[in-house]
Amino acid sequence: MLQQRYGFIVKTPDMDFLAHQGRLKSEQFEIAVCAVRTVEEAVMVAQELLTRHVQVIELSGGFDMRDAEQVRQALQGRARVGLVQYLDAPPLSAVG
Repeated sequence: MLQQRYGFIVKTPDMDFLAHQGRLKSEQFEIAVCAVRTVEEAVMVAQELLTRHVQVIELSGGFDMRDAEQVRQALQGRARVGLVQYLDAPPLSAVG
């Protein structure tokens, strides 16, 4: 399936998800971007993104594997969840 609707969630302590959000859209692609303070806010935002038919949600490098797993479980398979990893950082370990 062609992925056309993305969400990107950034974790930062000084932004509010109600105020700090935006969207880029073309005829073939759309991405919603939102900043959150906590993984709990990320779960709420991710669930809201499902109402916009987002197919993939990427989490910024401010999240760890446990955070990503918490978001993934909350979505119950309704969207794929990815996690940014920096090339100069140690590999992310599996949740376990």
